[in-house]
Amino acid sequence: MKESAQFSRHADVTLTALLGMVSAAGDDFGFEASIESGILTIEFEAQPAEIHLIPHPATEQIWLTSGAKKCKLDWDIVENAFVLESTGQTLQEVLEETISQLVGEDVNL
Repeated sequence: MKESAQFSRHADVTLTALLGMVSAAGDDFGFEASIESGILTIEFEAQPAEIHLIPHPATEQIWLTSGAKKCKLDWDIVENAFVLESTGQTLQEVLEETISQLVGEDVNL
């Protein structure tokens, strides 16, 4: 992706869509999500854990951080999604896996 405006559009659309999915699942699994200053944050009620999805325009990546877990995802034109290059997982799949590990149940967004 060459233009930072294009990256910003992809990041905004992706994070807004994920906010809707995460918010819908949050009541069932005990977490809340919000976007502030362009960063999607997921906070868990039963434990002191957070997940942050942070757009990085300089690298044109979305970074997922949760405790010691850190993933940098690039835009994939074929998948039309942010993808973790090492596994081929989309951002949604990485997020589902991370949330599932924290709540101890399979979570599908």
